Amino acid sequence: MNVDAWNGPEVAMTKRFELLRLRLVGEDDVDTTLVQREFPTVRVERALTSGASDIVVDDYVWRGAFDLGSLDEKIEHAGPTASIAVRGHDVTGLACEVMTRYQRLLGRRNRASATALFDGVLRAHAGLYDVTVPLAKADLEHAVDTWQWILRLEPEAGLPVQIAALFHDIERLESEPRERIEHRAPEHQSAKDLRSQKTLTRAFALLDGLGLSAEDCARVRDLVVCSDRRAGDPDVVLLDDADALSFLSLNSSGYIDYFGVAQTRRKVAYTLARLGPPAREKLEHVRLRPDVERLLREVAA
Repeated sequence: MNVDAWNGPEVAMTKRFELLRLRLVGEDDVDTTLVQREFPTVRVERALTSGASDIVVDDYVWRGAFDLGSLDEKIEHAGPTASIAVRGHDVTGLACEVMTRYQRLLGRRNRASATALFDGVLRAHAGLYDVTVPLAKADLEHAVDTWQWILRLEPEAGLPVQIAALFHDIERLESEPRERIEHRAPEHQSAKDLRSQKTLTRAFALLDGLGLSAEDCARVRDLVVCSDRRAGDPDVVLLDDADALSFLSLNSSGYIDYFGVAQTRRKVAYTLARLGPPAREKLEHVRLRPDVERLLREVAA
């Protein structure tokens, strides 16, 4: 893969690490089982020291109050192959937190999505976003991160729910391309319903043109329309959980910077209420910025 292609406008969605080596720096008896289970496409190694070309993540820095922006940039522009070394106390837990942060750059798929059709879905979906616009770039990254959460929560997830993960917030292309407005709506779901139809029509015409079956296209539409509502459908629940986990793990720090503490407290409470018990367990692998973590503890108390 050409490095320029990796750094092109579709990097967040269609260009991923061809090989990612994750070094757990510590004693020989470091248990890699958890990391390998959560991130099966990552090559996990034990090491006594970090390599000269490794991107090094130390626990005292990662779990401190520092802004992850500089590390985000370094990892996002590392090229198609990269090596990350994690060092410090509890390197297994640290490794899971780091990989959770950057799972959108991994190439994980399953039998349903390891197809040429899904390649086309990824390319077409990425092409809808102008990644030179910060909010659009954030929405694209959230979409692929939600998809990766789908696969972590349900490794055998079907094709429709994986596509729905990519398109679940697609209405923001029309409603919030340069400014967030959800905080102005008295009821989040009703606002989402009102702004969805035009963009959903465009999105599903795109999917139909890619050759997705009418049955799968209808299922994707149903899942996107029903997202944010626990209606008893296992795929709706799965999508809700993945969306909520992605907000907390990837978007929450940007959200509090944009909206402030009061609105973020409401958003965190709403998000936490969406999570089912299995999804809540995944929060153990999520690094939250200290101010967001305090809000989560407050609303969970």
